[in-house]
This record gives sequence, structure tokens and C-alpha cells, in this order.
Amino acid sequence: MLFIMCLFTLCAACSNITWKKQYETSLPRELLADGEDYSMLAVGKDIDHSEEIIGLKKVRYFSSLDQVKEEYPDLKIKKSPFFIVFNDKEVVFRTSNLDKALLFIKEKY
Repeated sequence: MLFIMCLFTLCAACSNITWKKQYETSLPRELLADGEDYSMLAVGKDIDHSEEIIGLKKVRYFSSLDQVKEEYPDLKIKKSPFFIVFNDKEVVFRTSNLDKALLFIKEKY
């Protein structure tokens, strides 16, 4: 009986560590896209007429590098301007060039 209790405690502890690690590395839901569209985080340079870009559903804009580092430190953005493209699950493209980010969306959509 003692063995079973120890085994149960060990399993519970391990599953909590796994859940915590998964939660800490998951991306914030507000950055991810919906469905087949893409979303983008833009730092230091806003995107004019983003609603007209086919395949780009939403843009989260930050005017300063400090602002984005404070809110999303796990994204490890080190310079501005910088653009990160997301699908509905993960980061799919990172660049400091807006044209490259938009070309990626156009080609992949």
C-alpha cells in the first residue's frame, strides 16, 4: 500500500511539472491567428492598411522595444523594427524586414 501511495505521489508531481513547463512556453492566445489566416506582432513600425492584406487577420503593434519586452519577454525580440508572424498554433516567421513578412504571408496563404 505504501508503494502505491509513493507511486501515485510521484506521478502527480511529474505531471504538474510537465503542465507547468508547457504553460510557461505556450504563446499568448491573443497573438495567435484564427483558422487559416495569419496574425502579426509588429514592433517599431506600424503596418498601413493591414485590413487590406489578404491572409493577415490581425496585427498587434508596439511602438517601442521596451514595451514588447515587458509584455512578451519569451518572444526574445532584440531589435526594432521587428515582425513576428503567427498561425493558429505557433510562430511561423520572424524578421526585421516588413516586406519579407508580408511576402511570407502572401506566398503561404
